[in-house]
Amino acid sequence: MNTPNIAFVRSPIAIVITSLLATLSFSAIADDAHNATISEAPDNVDKIQVWGTTITNNSALISEDIEKKQADHLSDLLRDQAGIDIGGSHSMVQGINIRGVDELDLNITVDGISQNNNMFHHSGNLLINADILKAVDINVGTNSVLTGGLSGGVAFETKDAQDLLDPEQDFGLRLHANYGSNDYAGASATSYAQLTDNIDAMVYFTYTDKNNFDDGDGNEIAGNNGTITNGIVKLGWDVDDSSRFVVSYDQYTDEGDYYIKTNFGSGYNGDNDLETQDIEYTRSSLSLAYELDLGDTINLRTSIYQNELSYMPSNTEGRSEHTGYSILAESKLEFANMSHTLRYGGEGYEQTSQYLEDGVSNNEETANSNDFYIEDEIGITEKLFVTPGVRYNHYKVDMYSPGTDDGLEKTWTDFTFGLSAKYLINDQWTISAGSTELFQGPGLRETYTDYDTIFDQDLKAETGVNNTVGLLFLDQDVLGLDQLGFSINVFKTEINDYIDNWSVGKGRPVGEYTNLGDYDIEGFESTLSLRKDAFNARVTYSKSNSENQDTGEALRYEVGDSASVTLGYELSEYDISFNWTSLVTLSNDVPYDGVIIEKAGYDVHNLTMQWLPADVEALTVNFGIENIFNEQYYSHASYTSDTVQDYESGRNFKLSASYIF
Repeated sequence: MNTPNIAFVRSPIAIVITSLLATLSFSAIADDAHNATISEAPDNVDKIQVWGTTITNNSALISEDIEKKQADHLSDLLRDQAGIDIGGSHSMVQGINIRGVDELDLNITVDGISQNNNMFHHSGNLLINADILKAVDINVGTNSVLTGGLSGGVAFETKDAQDLLDPEQDFGLRLHANYGSNDYAGASATSYAQLTDNIDAMVYFTYTDKNNFDDGDGNEIAGNNGTITNGIVKLGWDVDDSSRFVVSYDQYTDEGDYYIKTNFGSGYNGDNDLETQDIEYTRSSLSLAYELDLGDTINLRTSIYQNELSYMPSNTEGRSEHTGYSILAESKLEFANMSHTLRYGGEGYEQTSQYLEDGVSNNEETANSNDFYIEDEIGITEKLFVTPGVRYNHYKVDMYSPGTDDGLEKTWTDFTFGLSAKYLINDQWTISAGSTELFQGPGLRETYTDYDTIFDQDLKAETGVNNTVGLLFLDQDVLGLDQLGFSINVFKTEINDYIDNWSVGKGRPVGEYTNLGDYDIEGFESTLSLRKDAFNARVTYSKSNSENQDTGEALRYEVGDSASVTLGYELSEYDISFNWTSLVTLSNDVPYDGVIIEKAGYDVHNLTMQWLPADVEALTVNFGIENIFNEQYYSHASYTSDTVQDYESGRNFKLSASYIF
């Protein structure tokens, strides 16, 4: 059954085009303005078999097959998306960055489960496996009252049995193996079945063994020897043709001989004679989801869940637990000679954070969040759409620092509003503009470690506004091309009462937990794409600059200017498709904390090939070369200083194969 297209909207368009909408995804614009055009897309679009998966960037409408990327790290999956970067070379440190804002201020979910964690400033907060993903929906910027966070977010969705079973199939099995020359290997098995007429099930397990990789200069990056396991069990029950329950359990574990200061890279740890130790990092998620589809009357998805992260070096543990809910619905109606699409719902959680020694908790801190929202996309005419929205935010924390005998127990409430408009100039051109107010409650101190903290009793929630203007062009049979598209989105985000994610509060609460003033983030994302017969191309360029209005300093994880070029070609007679991707990030000097952080520019080039033999339809083979020219580089979204460079993998030959029974 279909799920409601709320905050994140997926589209199967295999070519890129669109711009940020401002409260609504530009996929909605494409649906309204170019429905007939899209339905006539050429036959040589990307082949997506039963395991096919999509990535959708709602500021650039990108749809891609995840399987081709053979992603062993989030950077392989998302870094070529405009406005996005991934920090951290280690599997335990990977973190999402949107417009220079890191994951602690973004709205990130896995199957609707909040990943709003703050585990440890030397580790990341997201454990995710790309192989089992059904879709990745990206919001660059907070452009709707339906979405929290200061700069948008990412919603990951995993597969279930209904996604994998053919209509006349009762049972299926997929076996998959992959190898990377630099330096890992893994395998996975997935079984899925229609147990009865209305009950289906899926069981998935994957195992990856990884060793120390070499960087672009041939240096061994120590502290990476470990294993990753991920197991998922899902059971679905179709109550009737319009309603469905899904219960799922997902456990992901990354364990190995790692440095405690993982995000500082191998060079820093080796130069300071720091030793590796056995570290185990685990995510366990349990959820119950319900879907109801009554057409235009209501399309609803709701879930309750429990999500726990555990970070364990030796006999100590940081444990963060979320118990939460989400409700998302959409209804369509006609009123006063105008069309109305109502999107409404709520989400909330209770978070408990504990630091334990030998299984004994030294301190416990809690946060409670409850948000409710509604927006109405009003079709004033067939070409003009206006969307007002309102969100109610309620947030409470209870924090305590034993070392200073100081704490903070406080509640923040706020109404935030959004207003956007889009105008379909003609069948090819669409413009949009919008403004959305922001709210982010102060996050709990990091879970692992218990530093001495002085709390500002007048601590404010982070607020602000995101303003956007977008322009979209999409047409077929133009300039000798089958399809041509262009989009640009210009934005300015104002964040008031920012709380730094490294020196205080959310990252490493040493000293005073307080607000650090107001920031402005300005920039744009642009995309040009085309398709001609078996050839397709996409070029993106994004720019983001941040500035503290009092000090002139930038956000520490500002990325700056980056671009990507993707070229694809399909040899249909041989059942082979090729893709070349080039990623370019310009050098960027970031003024932060009284010093200049010099971030070196880099360019990385990757090649992928997928073979889908027509005479063996159950077989898929993928080959790739990552970092073809062996570039020595680090992401601008990684922790960087004059003594720390978290270098990423050098050249890596990748091979994977899967067979579906």
